[in-house]
Amino acid sequence: MRTRACLVLFLLLAPVPLFAQTITRAPNSNNIQAPATDSKPVPKQPTPTVFQADEGDRWMLIGKKPLIFKVDPVTTGSDTLVVGTEEMPPGNRIPTHKHLYEDEVIFVHKGVVRVTLAGRQYDAGTGATVFIPHGNWIGVENASSEPAMILFFFNKPAFEQCLRALSSRPGETFTMPPPEKMAAVEEQCHQVNGEIGKVQGEKEVNALAFNPHRQ
Repeated sequence: MRTRACLVLFLLLAPVPLFAQTITRAPNSNNIQAPATDSKPVPKQPTPTVFQADEGDRWMLIGKKPLIFKVDPVTTGSDTLVVGTEEMPPGNRIPTHKHLYEDEVIFVHKGVVRVTLAGRQYDAGTGATVFIPHGNWIGVENASSEPAMILFFFNKPAFEQCLRALSSRPGETFTMPPPEKMAAVEEQCHQVNGEIGKVQGEKEVNALAFNPHRQ
């Protein structure tokens, strides 16, 4: 009788540790890292990450415009996605261009921008989404008197290499890359420029001649 009671007790208790092993705790901010990619190694595989609004791989486009990469091969190890934010002060514009192989989505996080897409013009306000299939001409301008911020998404890595080549770290002086480096990067960016924006300064003109995507 005592043996049977012990057996019943064992059967009742045995599933407890087995069940406990299947429980996975929900991740929190202490478990998921937000690496400063300019000071840490490039991830070898996609890394689950939570970035706050001002976190990510921070650059200054042509030494002037805040640019933050949130997701790409360098920032999080993703080989299928590029996500970033870009600030556009009043009067700033992204000259007309097209991407040959990558689809792009622009989400207007703040402000109002004027979008020229496939020959038509639109006003895109806060919360608007712009879909640019590869091969379509796209231009964006902040024609308002208030700052704007956009999020950009690409379904394949490529163009982020151009943006980094034409950027410097915050607090550093932007220096135009040598022609041989620019030629190598340009080949991997898959972009066709529809115009060269009007800017001041020979270095900026040369940079935009290579890649006027963000003026």
